[in-house]
Amino acid sequence: MTKSDETGGHVGKARFIWAWVAIALFCSGRVAAAPLPNDPMEPIANARGALAGPLSGAIVVSRDLDGLRRAYIDGVGLQMRGPLPQAPTQARRQRKLWGWPDDLPYDLYTLQRANLPDAIKVLVIVPTRDTPVMRKTWDREETGPYALGFPLLDVDAVDRRMIGLGLRRTLPAVNHYELQLRDGTPYPITEASYEIPDATRLVLLSRGGGLPQNGSVDTRTGLGGPAYSSLIVEDAAAMEDFFCNVLDFERRTSRDWTIFAPRFRYVTLHARGARTGNLGLVEYAPADRKPGTGIAPRPPNRGIAAWSFPVRSLATVLTRAKQRGAAIQSMPVVVDDPRFGRVRMASLLAPNGLLVEVYERR
Repeated sequence: MTKSDETGGHVGKARFIWAWVAIALFCSGRVAAAPLPNDPMEPIANARGALAGPLSGAIVVSRDLDGLRRAYIDGVGLQMRGPLPQAPTQARRQRKLWGWPDDLPYDLYTLQRANLPDAIKVLVIVPTRDTPVMRKTWDREETGPYALGFPLLDVDAVDRRMIGLGLRRTLPAVNHYELQLRDGTPYPITEASYEIPDATRLVLLSRGGGLPQNGSVDTRTGLGGPAYSSLIVEDAAAMEDFFCNVLDFERRTSRDWTIFAPRFRYVTLHARGARTGNLGLVEYAPADRKPGTGIAPRPPNRGIAAWSFPVRSLATVLTRAKQRGAAIQSMPVVVDDPRFGRVRMASLLAPNGLLVEVYERR
């Protein structure tokens, strides 16, 4: 049996014990001067001087536009625009940023929750012919980009809609369980996840006990997000080092769950001062992993192909990336991004090969 962190996507009925230290340890090894906040979703450091903001965008490559519409529009209420016009210069710059083949045409769409500015904005790229799929199954133990997560007020109500749309829930029932604050106080969680195109998942999550959700929620509809994203990785430490030391993120939770089968390590990373847009890293022991496809987690391969982050200084990000041996996909170019407007954007590769877009606003 396994149990997820709040940003996971698969839970069971087993209880678990939090293992916390008395003071906050940042990913870089620096020690904070104050105790950890009681709520693990609360910021440890403030945003003053932070190099990067929270996860603001994602790229999904898919040939199943109808399946995406059913899950993201009919299911959780996102709005879609597209196909979007593409000027030739713009398209050349986008191909450079993504490493997209010159001989592969594509259409562009956006998915977003327009009335919630901090919700992750999704760019959907639809190639005109099939490209490799990053993951071959929905199994949580298979390495690769895993899920986008949505904070909600009423998971059970949305679950009924998802099932009515013909979406397959990954477990027989919606999960109602307890987590604990760092002082041991329990609070209720409701969570459900669904199989959606390209062997990725859509996760619904609600925190009870009077705690804030892990992202903004429209009180009129009870719907929020996407507010976080997760990956199944083979080296969580390398990913943690990259995001903390290149983008200034902070580690808010890191725990080894050894009493469950299969065991795994779960790490949550946040932009400093942020209450949403967090990253979840799941690492299984080599013996417990299921064979992956070996397909790189970036365009033009299908699935969750990139994460996007606003930054104060592209020059600083690129310098740090080079110092840590990260591959640079594209040096800065000016693009009219359908999600962010006119920005100066560069792209690099995280240690697991995921494409990472970083951009300065113009």
